[in-house]
Amino acid sequence: MSGENAHTPPRGQARFEDPALLSIAKNFTRTKAELQTEVQHLEVTQSTLESKLSASKGLTSKAEQARKETRLEHMQTDFIAAASHELKTPLAGIEALGDALQMALQDDNPKAAQEFIQHIKVETSRMRALTEDLLDLSRFDENPDSDSVSDLRAAINSSVIMPKRTAKTKDLELEVHFDESLGTALLAKISPTDLSIILDNLLDNALHYTKEGHITLKVGLCTDKEMWILELHDTGEGIAAHDQAHVFERFYRADRSRSRDNGGTGLGLALVKKASERWKGDISLQSELGVGSIFTVKVPVA
Repeated sequence: MSGENAHTPPRGQARFEDPALLSIAKNFTRTKAELQTEVQHLEVTQSTLESKLSASKGLTSKAEQARKETRLEHMQTDFIAAASHELKTPLAGIEALGDALQMALQDDNPKAAQEFIQHIKVETSRMRALTEDLLDLSRFDENPDSDSVSDLRAAINSSVIMPKRTAKTKDLELEVHFDESLGTALLAKISPTDLSIILDNLLDNALHYTKEGHITLKVGLCTDKEMWILELHDTGEGIAAHDQAHVFERFYRADRSRSRDNGGTGLGLALVKKASERWKGDISLQSELGVGSIFTVKVPVA
């Protein structure tokens, strides 16, 4: 046996010293277990709510409150079931990639291992985005702080910094137009966090589905001067008429595979709707396939 072979570790051990790869290999099992625990928690919660639903169906009470509670529980169980399903998808991907990573380590294939690590990062990023969106939806069930005020001009100028860079890499024009009659400070009755959720999700959605042309955010004031109007125009793919009534629903995707490829959680537009309505505003959509879309958000003047 040569001296080189004498120091070769047996199959099943990493034969190169890459701290990043070895660290991921050691921590993967623990991370996978934590993700599985989160999904199991959702499933237990769903089961508990379904049990309550079954019990409520056996009652003959005609009280309006009882009907409202039953409908709310239906919505909760449907939502939890959908959330659990959405979490399982990237989790399954991470599990498969983890197995592939371990095999690459065993076979002393650092190039393949690095590729699997990048894929794991992508799936982990999707789970993080989904978790953050779920937390935002949960927060919307709480009453907002009635004293919250945001400066639209400052918030918009801040929100478009990164999207403009992304647009430039795609050869798209992203512009913001404030009505010339507006003053410097555009105060709106909405929390900075909720306003950021609206702007970030609308801009992200437009960037995902606009391949060429332009994206324009127009800011104006309703004639009664009680509502600010934010119109986001894009020259993207557009949305079919039969999908337009559903795009603000949780986890609704007109094209599920396309949304997943873009890293979407299926909650972005639902968050925009909840955030605007939470402050007595609203959102509407005009769209035509092959032409583009216009999302119009109204938020109250402070």
